[in-house]
Parts: sequence; structure tokens; C-alpha cells
Amino acid sequence: LINFFIQRTNILTPQVLQAKKILVIFVFYNFMNIILYCYLSKINTQFLNDKLLSFPESIRLIIEKYIIEKDRNAKILSKLLLLKGLSDLFPGEKIDLHFLEKNGKPNYKNLPIHFNSSHSEDLVLVAFSKTQETGIDIEFNKSINTEIYTDYLHVHEEKLLQKSNNKSSLFYSIWTKKEALIKATAIGINADFKTIDCSKSETFFNAEKYFFKEIKLDINYTCFVCNKNKIIKFTCEEIVF
Repeated sequence: LINFFIQRTNILTPQVLQAKKILVIFVFYNFMNIILYCYLSKINTQFLNDKLLSFPESIRLIIEKYIIEKDRNAKILSKLLLLKGLSDLFPGEKIDLHFLEKNGKPNYKNLPIHFNSSHSEDLVLVAFSKTQETGIDIEFNKSINTEIYTDYLHVHEEKLLQKSNNKSSLFYSIWTKKEALIKATAIGINADFKTIDCSKSETFFNAEKYFFKEIKLDINYTCFVCNKNKIIKFTCEEIVF
């Protein structure tokens, strides 16, 4: 919509630029959920290191503790995607990386936005929701022995896996749902995965109903998002810094 508008306009006057900004806000606020994603392999490592130096010291010191370079770069990139999303959503706000934790979830300056991040292998993403807590998880698809995860699977999930001809694919669908759910509910390491039934597109947790939606960003990955309402519309955008 924005590109179409600009292509129809020969001169980028201040009025046109302001209209573009309004359109950005309109597009973001008229979708329940927004996902920004980026491939690590498309980002220069030096660029990420330079960006890290501009982060608040408290955040920079935490990121610098990551020993594996890929994990450290993924963390930096997730922060950059967060800044990008918040800046687009709230163009009048001074956006930085200082935010409060509310009930174990990131809560930016009490603004009406919820966000959650995930990364696996080459993909880093951040999901934003304007109305509700949202959890997201992504996993790179590779061959896996699902039997070693039996202690973490609900009885219904185990039965599905036993009948499946593609156990790895089904396992990743179940696992990303579980991860997305615990992120949406902020229960974290306290979660008992075996009691959580993610065998269907919806589940009950603590007497509340949650829904899952698969996000197809890349055929080599499995990604699911979770929140309390049926997720009807999504917009996903690849960001290249």
C-alpha cells in the first residue's frame, strides 16, 4: 500500500512523507499481529558489533556474555528488529532499549503493544500484537529422534507421533506450539511440558483457551504463534539492515 502510494507520487514533499508515516501507522494498527524477521547470513557481523556498542550498558553486558557468536549476533539482531517495530508503531515516541518487565513479559513504557522474539539457526524474528499477549517460536527443521523427548510430551501428542509417517515434522509443530504457549503465558522454566496438550490448533491452559497459528516464513523452519484469540490476519515483513 505504501509503495503503491509513493509510486503514484513524483515528488516526496513533506506532506507526502507525513502521509507515508500515517499509512505506516494505519497498516500496523489494522493487523492483529505483525512479524518482522531477518536472516543472520544477510547481515554483516561488523555492522552488528557496531550496533551493540550503541546499546545501553546493562543490555550490552548481557549480550557480550554469549560465547557462541551466532547466538550473540541473533540477540543483537532481535533488539534491532524490536527497535524497528516500535519505531514504526510509535513514530512520536523516543524509542530505546530500556523497558520494564511486567509479569515476566517485556512491557515497553506501558505502551499498548506486546512483543515476543525467537530465533533458530539463520532466522531471527519479533512478533508484535496491539491487543494481547503473544508468544512465538521458530525451529529449524532437522532430523530428530523424537523418543528422547517422551518425558515432555502430553499423552495425546505421543499418540499422534506414534501414528505419524513424518515424526520430525510433527514433533517440531508440537514443540513450537508449546514454546509459543509458555511465552504467551510467561510461565517460562516453571512449565510442565508434559501436562500441556498442543496436539490441536487450540488448547486450554490454566482454565483459559489459547489458539495457535502456523507462520510459514521459510520451508526449512517451523514457526507457530499463540494467543487467546483466533488469529485471523497476519503481516510478515523481512527486514534487511
